[in-house]
Amino acid sequence: MAATMEKNIQKQLKIIEKSISWINHSLEGNKAKEAYRTMVNCRRALNRKKFALGGNPAAALYGESQAGKSYLVSALLSDEGKTFMVSDGSGNEYDFKKQINPRGNEMESTSIVTRFSTKYKWIDPAFPIIIKMLSPTDIILVICEAYYNNLDVNNPISYENLREILSSFYARFSIKSECQKLIIEDDVRNMENYFEDNFSKLKYINIIDVGFFEKISTLVTKISPEEWKEVFSLLWNFNSQLTELFDDLIQQYKQLNFTDTVYLPFEAVLRNKGTLLDVDRIDEIYGPYSGEEEEYSPTSTVFYIDDYGNRKAQTFSKPYLCALTSELIFVLPEILRSTKPFLSETDLLDFPGCRAYEATKEDDIPNKSLSILLRRGRVDYLFNKYSINERINVLLFCQNHKMAKQNVVSKKIDYWISYIMGKTAQQRENFKSSISPLFIISTWFNKDMEYDSRNDKPNQKQTLNEKWQQRFTKVLQNEIIKAHENNWFENWTVSNKFFKNIFLLRDFEKSGENVKDASNVYRGYNDSDANRKEIEEIIPHDYPNFRSNLRQSFIDYDFVKDHFTNPAESWDEAASINKDGTKLIIEKLTIAANQINPARIEKMKAELNEVSQIILSELLKHFHNEDKDIQLKRAKEIAGDIQFTLATAFAADKINNFGQLMKELMIDEASVHELFRKKVDALEYRDLDNKDKYSIYRMEVPVEEDDTAERYFERLCMKYEKNTDERIDEFRSELIEKQIDLEELIEGNADLIKNNAQQLAEALLEYWFLYITLSDKIITQQILGQDISFDNIKAMYQKLFKKLGIAKLIAKKIRRYVEGHNKTDLPYEIVADISAELLNKCIITVGYDYLDDSEINDLRQANIKNKLGLILDNNTFQTENSIEDLFTKIENQTEIMSSQPEEMKSLPSYRNYLAWSNRLKVGFVSVCDIPNYDVIVNANLGNIIDECITIKFE
Repeated sequence: MAATMEKNIQKQLKIIEKSISWINHSLEGNKAKEAYRTMVNCRRALNRKKFALGGNPAAALYGESQAGKSYLVSALLSDEGKTFMVSDGSGNEYDFKKQINPRGNEMESTSIVTRFSTKYKWIDPAFPIIIKMLSPTDIILVICEAYYNNLDVNNPISYENLREILSSFYARFSIKSECQKLIIEDDVRNMENYFEDNFSKLKYINIIDVGFFEKISTLVTKISPEEWKEVFSLLWNFNSQLTELFDDLIQQYKQLNFTDTVYLPFEAVLRNKGTLLDVDRIDEIYGPYSGEEEEYSPTSTVFYIDDYGNRKAQTFSKPYLCALTSELIFVLPEILRSTKPFLSETDLLDFPGCRAYEATKEDDIPNKSLSILLRRGRVDYLFNKYSINERINVLLFCQNHKMAKQNVVSKKIDYWISYIMGKTAQQRENFKSSISPLFIISTWFNKDMEYDSRNDKPNQKQTLNEKWQQRFTKVLQNEIIKAHENNWFENWTVSNKFFKNIFLLRDFEKSGENVKDASNVYRGYNDSDANRKEIEEIIPHDYPNFRSNLRQSFIDYDFVKDHFTNPAESWDEAASINKDGTKLIIEKLTIAANQINPARIEKMKAELNEVSQIILSELLKHFHNEDKDIQLKRAKEIAGDIQFTLATAFAADKINNFGQLMKELMIDEASVHELFRKKVDALEYRDLDNKDKYSIYRMEVPVEEDDTAERYFERLCMKYEKNTDERIDEFRSELIEKQIDLEELIEGNADLIKNNAQQLAEALLEYWFLYITLSDKIITQQILGQDISFDNIKAMYQKLFKKLGIAKLIAKKIRRYVEGHNKTDLPYEIVADISAELLNKCIITVGYDYLDDSEINDLRQANIKNKLGLILDNNTFQTENSIEDLFTKIENQTEIMSSQPEEMKSLPSYRNYLAWSNRLKVGFVSVCDIPNYDVIVNANLGNIIDECITIKFE
């Protein structure tokens, strides 16, 4: 099925290239521009689906550092009672935890995503490690992630300077020839979408306003790799240190000929040689080796296959190889599928630990901070990339019992759910799988089973419930998921209100005794023994029923009943002797792996068919057939009826009412001003009672510019002397209990209006349709409200606004005055004046002044061919030669009406009426998408359309 879909995608991509060629040769002006943009967007969407289908489906482990991911990887991939071993391709096996994993870091693998797969094959057993490399576009966005989300950005380049710089780029590169295809037009457009989805527009608004992505996308293949740093460093404010890092990475990558796959010997991942998985490798780009491995090697032999199929081998820097790696792949034996059946359908991905954003000052980045920025940027970017491109079929989110040390996970999970299943409960309902693709793994469950002699007393059920309140309600629901912001947790699907796919995972070793952080639940397990088994439960002497009571409190806890499918089974599979919860996870993961890929394919088919419809609809706009003639004829008839209504209404001395009609149809600045104030108030509404409780915190710990909740929390801890981990965790819990939302506290202080220009513009157009129907619009109702004329005019303007993109135009013009201002200093008068002027201009000219030359030319030719009777030149009416002539005609208006009716066209009121009446007819015709065609060109388009119709994703 997937192979057939890929073939159809390839056919559709060829149709798009034919369509683009037709557009370039047959259309002009805005028509060509809009049609081309539509095709490019569809091409990008198709390539994303192609990329998603091209890789092995994967179940990804994700969560904070030290959240138990390493334990879960080993548990999922090892045989019962044995450690997880990896083969080197020559028959030798290595203990992953002790010989490969970084020392003491518990699977903390820097910014490298690690894949475990039974589907990849070795092409050379001497080089069994496979590396998938970042692309040049990936590297740019990694640097941007570091800059926009991990730096304290405070001095963006001005609009004027950016415009000048962009003009110099255009002058320099537009005259050059194409020199590379490593970064192409679609890549730059994808960068733009990534910015919109992941960064605050306040920080890059000038880049959008000058049209950086649009302009550079047309030039990018003329910009050589040596010149990339000059152009793309604009995205990070030409920061010299980030630019140096970017260029160093590109120059190193160039040594590998920008290949996408590299093969390594097994020693490159051995701990005693300096494993690539170690966090220190990134630090060694600009710093010395500081480890303790005596056999450490800073380089590794690598080989890759070049564009001509030749094998190229060389020695390469491990620090730079680590930095350039997208994912590192361990090839597992196929026989493992017999005991781990989920591996038949999916690979296992281990993502690096998620951490809080940095807050490094932009002006001074030390080398240590630079490597940290690179790590953070890579981790965040790679998860976003895998989500956008649907490369993660199943997400196993790991979370322990501790309070979060970061505030980004909730957004990441919500982001992933929206891409894989959908944003709404109905969309998720349509995802045909009996098991959710999101697994929440509650790790370190042994800590909840731990007996606390101080607090755990017989007949005190509340102390037992507090364990679940802490882990599930406080930490998971409120702190991690942020269920009050992300409603999927309690509005999962139409048929299942609550998300119900949470699992418990217990650490065998930590459940024992005589180890660090031992929970003393069972004795007998020894991680060093060949046969690792628990022998007996450690029963508290003064509370022998502790764990049976604890089990019952778990089963009875409301959160557990809502969010666990079978609470008793969940407990027994994780808390019983020699059971850690892995078996149940594997059982459900196997079902999910079998069901989710078909469900994902069904979702993709629907989305691909939508793309096909967009392509077809765009092509049909420019194709002439009988339906277009019928539509055109109907538009002429409606326009003619309205013109007759107007002619009757403004006969004789009633022409003076025309000015009042125009006044009633145009919106005044005061109304726009009032509308925008109300809209801004609605956008920024906060519960004042909740705001008041933050005032004392703001007074004692002022909010800083571009503050984050995590940075503010750190300053609160300093202020209130919360100096130990225990006191910090308690303080977090206290803030949650008191419903102190630090993000709301910060936003309430800044009161910023973010990304609202488009909302204001759309609100204005929506309001205009109500505004013109108000009871005080007497002339409008008298003249147009007696039949369906008014409804037809409103329907025409609605189509016209959409076709001309009036909302986008208004938003673009007012954005500079809206974004980044708070409601007290927003220049409402300027914003209202600009918006009213642009809208009224469209009303008066019926959109004619917003048409470009090619669209007007199309109307002229259609007018001639179809005998439409359009008057496109309003300057043909006779005008007075002087002010004296004008006053003379006005004084003799009654006489002119009766004796010289042709002279009426020279009177201002009649001239304006005739101009608007003619433009009204033009408006009705122009929204019909009338193509300017010749027979051969139209026939060629028809062939492309016929080919497009044959593509169906079934």
